[in-house]
This record gives sequence, C-alpha cells and structure tokens, in this order.
Amino acid sequence: METSENNPPRFFLKLFRWFCHPDFREEIEGDLYECYQNYAEQYGKEKAKWFFIKEVFLLFRPTLIGNIHKLTNLNSTVMITKNRRLIGIMGAITVLLFIPLIAMQFSKEVNWNFLDFVVMGALLLATGLLCELVLRKVKTTKNRMLLCGAALFIFLLIWVELAVGIFGTPFAGH
Repeated sequence: METSENNPPRFFLKLFRWFCHPDFREEIEGDLYECYQNYAEQYGKEKAKWFFIKEVFLLFRPTLIGNIHKLTNLNSTVMITKNRRLIGIMGAITVLLFIPLIAMQFSKEVNWNFLDFVVMGALLLATGLLCELVLRKVKTTKNRMLLCGAALFIFLLIWVELAVGIFGTPFAGH
C-alpha cells in the first residue's frame, strides 16, 4: 500500500465500510481506491478527495447496505407508526376547529373570528406536538403520562383563560 499522503479520506472510507455489506466490501473498496489513485494522478489530490466523497455517497443505496432486512423492517415500522400518530394529531386539530365553524352556521351564540381560529389552532398544534415529542423522547410510560397530562392541563388553563378570563389576565381581554 502507498503512503498515507495519497490515500482516500479516512472518514469516508470508514463510512463506506460501515454501510457496505461485507460480501461486496472488498471488491468495491478496491475499485474506489483504484479510481481515487487514477483521479489523484490526473487532477490532483484535492479533486480526487472530492471525487471519492461523491462516489461513497452515490454508493449509499439499499442493495449495498449490510443487513438490509433488519434495518428496513424495524425502522420503517417505527417511522410509519410515528408518522401516523402525527397525521392523527393534525386530523384531530382540523376536526376540532371545524366544530365551532359549523356551530357558527347554526347559532349566533358561537361567534369566532379569524384570529380566534388562528389562536386555537396554534394552541392545539403546540399541545399536540409537545405530546408527540414526549411520546418520542421519553421512555417510561409513567413519565409519558405525567408530561402529557401536564401539557394538557396547561392547555386547558390557557383555553379557559382565553374563553372566560377566569384569572383576569390581559389575555382574556379584561
């Protein structure tokens, strides 16, 4: 092997070795190394380094990744579940905002303006995303329930204050 001066970037070589399936690693690594040497002779070490980095990233595809079944089955199932929950939160917010919109069509007692919808949408979105963050990051069920319960309690306090001004803050219009 040649001196370390004329070798490809070590970090990207290690990255390639990490993701490449062991059955293909030796052959592809040899080709990468040979291309790097030819490119270094032809265009210089700096351009050869960027060429090597580009080639490593172009090789990052499912057919070369080691143990692809374990990676795709486990991670895709988890991600689908998380994304479904996020879509459910967005759908629930939409449904909840439609309730006063429909009620305004049938009753004069419900009188929301555009700003009311924006504020309630932001409040619901913040609460939903906070609960989603807790569900993704907190591991124990007890802590999840406590933190989501606290988020819902704060949501209810803000909602009550905005609706009827129970605490008499300036947010309620008093």
